[in-house]
Amino acid sequence: MASNEIDDNGLGGEGRKDDRTSLWLWLFLLALLIGLLSTIQTWMDDHLSEAHAATSFYHVTNRDFSLFLWENPQFMRINVSSKQAYLPGYQYLDTVAPYPEKADELVQAPPEVLFNYHTWHHLIGDDTSDRPITVNEFQQFLASFQEWLPKWWPEAPSDYVKLIDKLPVMLGNQEVKGLPIKVRLAVLGWKNYYIEGDAINKMEANFGQLKAFLAENPHFARNYWRNLTLESAPNYLKTITFGNPKDKDIVPNDEYAPFLRVSLFNFIKAPPVEPKKT
Repeated sequence: MASNEIDDNGLGGEGRKDDRTSLWLWLFLLALLIGLLSTIQTWMDDHLSEAHAATSFYHVTNRDFSLFLWENPQFMRINVSSKQAYLPGYQYLDTVAPYPEKADELVQAPPEVLFNYHTWHHLIGDDTSDRPITVNEFQQFLASFQEWLPKWWPEAPSDYVKLIDKLPVMLGNQEVKGLPIKVRLAVLGWKNYYIEGDAINKMEANFGQLKAFLAENPHFARNYWRNLTLESAPNYLKTITFGNPKDKDIVPNDEYAPFLRVSLFNFIKAPPVEPKKT
């Protein structure tokens, strides 16, 4: 009878051994799977980076993208919900200053944001105001945005390099002339954002001023932007496109996109154009 009894201790011990073996096996397989996924992700990131570098759509530097951000602050890091892997080349959440050493690296942003950039760049990216920029303003700008110093801008034009060299001996209220378009866009963007932000937000332009602006800047018209401004300006230029407003009537706030408000403000502030002599 005793020989037919089951050894409970022996059975229990063998079961625990099998459980431990299965646990280690599953842990090994899990670690192997994690390592495999990590390798695949690294491979994909490397190949995507190579593909992006070879595709003009993705060939946008942090420097060039910063010009877009000045007029389109809704795309700044501080204003987007998911900040992971979004504009990592920029120093702070609430500014458009890239790290100087990363200014000419490719920007990291979703394709839909880059599509907005390319549209802006193609239509109005080179449009700049004739507003004067003083030496004091320019020096103040360079103190915070050093990526525009020749040290961090290898492609800076030679005339610009010479201008920077003689800047310390120029009078503070003297107008800085001959700036490259990119630099003018950056300086005016800085001035608009940091110095004139409240004035721009409170601006009440009339339709007479808007008509004059559109006559000189036709690429701001509604047909170019109506599908891209639905979130920031669902009624972009609706009244002037479909109605017949009087020149003295004030443009409604919901018909501005941020880039239009900034550009119209600079247009109004720019010195009047002198008529050509015949």
